[in-house]
Amino acid sequence: MGENDVMPDSVAPVPIGTSGFGQAMIGVNTKCGELAAAIAAHDFEGVVYVAREATRMWFTGLTKCSRLVELSSTSSPHADAARRLLEETYMRLLELFEQAARTIDVPRMRRALAELRVSLVTAIAQPLSGGDRPDTRGRSSKGHHGKPV
Repeated sequence: MGENDVMPDSVAPVPIGTSGFGQAMIGVNTKCGELAAAIAAHDFEGVVYVAREATRMWFTGLTKCSRLVELSSTSSPHADAARRLLEETYMRLLELFEQAARTIDVPRMRRALAELRVSLVTAIAQPLSGGDRPDTRGRSSKGHHGKPV
């Protein structure tokens, strides 16, 4: 099994690229690239649109990660890897939201990004099935994760 595979202990291996979770994280990463391009172009309408799409995909990933954790034992390296990937994409989104707010001074965009940020922060602050709160200080730690929507 490759390093990009996610496998709950109780089910067959699921390659991250083909799992629902993996597809959601790939989508978030793609949207992060689009968001960076919209920021660089000072396209505030594009920033808001892409930020909403990326946030929606992240929430899909959160739901899929929750299911993966439910199917796994608490010490599953595969569930831990999924949690870390979820946290990393969360941090990337927040960084891009902050970059957009610094780069483009449009109050309407700032409000929209602030609302999206609050929804992300609120979601990741909740534990997944039977787990601890995630480490949201910018570094992942084994055993920390978010909650399903």
